[in-house]
Amino acid sequence: MNTLLVLGLSVVAAAVLPAAPAPARYGTLEFQQNANVTRVTFNHPPINLVDQYLTSDLLDFLVSLQPANRTTPPPKVVIFDSANPDFFLGHIDITSIQQPETPAKEALTENYIAVANLFNSITSTIFIAEINGRAFGAGQELSVQMDMRFAGPNASAGSFENGLGLVAGGGGQLFLATLLNRGQALEYLLGIKAFDGPTGTALGLFNNHYATADELREAVDALASRIGLFPAAGLNETKSALSFRNPTAAQLDADVIGFYELDGLPVEQANVNEVLYLSHNQTLSPFELGLPYSVLELYGIDQ
Repeated sequence: MNTLLVLGLSVVAAAVLPAAPAPARYGTLEFQQNANVTRVTFNHPPINLVDQYLTSDLLDFLVSLQPANRTTPPPKVVIFDSANPDFFLGHIDITSIQQPETPAKEALTENYIAVANLFNSITSTIFIAEINGRAFGAGQELSVQMDMRFAGPNASAGSFENGLGLVAGGGGQLFLATLLNRGQALEYLLGIKAFDGPTGTALGLFNNHYATADELREAVDALASRIGLFPAAGLNETKSALSFRNPTAAQLDADVIGFYELDGLPVEQANVNEVLYLSHNQTLSPFELGLPYSVLELYGIDQ
């Protein structure tokens, strides 16, 4: 047998592969893995709400990706998708910003901030969002902090916080401004407008959009597999080098502080309470399905 072939086979056999992720504590994430790529599926009915359970599971997973916490290499690529055809990733649990503050609400806030910080600081893994449903509020904020976003036929994304008198203060408005120009970011943030696949692609929010869910999955899998062929050190250095476009830690901190300075104001709290009422307490409802434009109901505009 060819000596080089034998050597090549022995190198492949000896390669250290990433360990499989531990099952999500609260069951809101599901995992599929091959040698270089891990697919993470949000599965938290009814709307993939970003609540204490999902943020805890997501934080545990991201912490496990840090090389210092591993005995095997992290996956080169992580793809996020959804088991819910209507929602990629929902908004923050609005009860967590309803006064008064409680230790549980504070813990959710801290977990969310920690998740955002890890998306920004982990350069040893490439994050791809495969969006074929709604991503509004926190769902939009977290997706724009990933490295790439691809849209399917049912993709719809945006921020509705300004409609409540708040801001996309978990980094969403800052990252959106790095993907779009300033005027476009303001148009979609202040006007609480939604991006569909073609519009988001034309403006730079999405890398590309696809006419069917199968085409979306095939394209993302092909890209992830191709990236996974290459040595991790070069991938990580490229991601690290381009991180100069990310907001600084001080800017992100100021963004969060600005959100909570607004959150306690009477008009904003009244809007929060009304959203909980109109959304039937954040369940699968016409209000949730109509975001962001259903927020206009707060102002007497029927959508």
